Amino acid sequence: MSLEYKFENRGTVQVRPTGSDKRSPCWYMLLGVLLLLTALAGWLFFSGYMTPANASGGIHAMTLRGKMDEQERLIAQQTTAIRELEDKLASAKRGEDVQVVANEELKRKFAAAEADLTVQRDKLALYEEILSPAGLEQGLHLQHFAVKERLVDNDGKKINGMRLYQYHLVLAHIRSGEEVIKGSYSIAISGKQDGKSASVLHKDVTPAGEQANTVFEVKHYQSLEGNLVFPKDFVPESVKVKVTLASGETPERLAKSYDWSSFSNKVSAVVTDSTASITKE
Repeated sequence: MSLEYKFENRGTVQVRPTGSDKRSPCWYMLLGVLLLLTALAGWLFFSGYMTPANASGGIHAMTLRGKMDEQERLIAQQTTAIRELEDKLASAKRGEDVQVVANEELKRKFAAAEADLTVQRDKLALYEEILSPAGLEQGLHLQHFAVKERLVDNDGKKINGMRLYQYHLVLAHIRSGEEVIKGSYSIAISGKQDGKSASVLHKDVTPAGEQANTVFEVKHYQSLEGNLVFPKDFVPESVKVKVTLASGETPERLAKSYDWSSFSNKVSAVVTDSTASITKE
């Protein structure tokens, strides 16, 4: 290393090593590293990695991080909207299922009400025939008689293996005063038993525990009912109904015969003249 002497105007001498004005290579390397770090920081900043995640507007909106956060926010909103639509769809589906069940229940009730209405209409037709008879003379009349098979007993239990039937007899009193007619009636069923002709009275085939009450007392009209139980080997073919007055003569119209095949399961079906005949004693 050489020394350089420099004389100042005032007579001072400065001594310094020669070549000290030249820059060292490390200094240039340090400057390059600083420039690279500055560039990297700028790139990270504008890419969104050095901006706050909750920043809004400004630079953040222009950065990649801002765009990603915006996409995530939109996806979250769409997901929430989809879930709300799914909940509404499920609720609508449940409502539809409830409506279907309600409609089926209404259909069932409507069918039952319609069947009951048909029965009531049949009864009304019978009672109108009873209360407003056409062409009938005064006195007692055997207005209606029918037999139908029963499927349940008096307790509402299903009948198994028992041939149980119910008869319905209606007596109408056509009168001009306040007279009351008393009397009794009998029902005889004819048919085949073990291939032979046989006849039984309804009191003989009345179910156990029931009493065959055949007495009546009519002022306007009276409805009489009872049950019949036939043996398994008995096949009914015809029924004869006879009404006997307690006083006075009994008219021929109060004894009628019916074919068993004329009876059906319809409630209160009025028997026509073609299915009933007057029996002369």
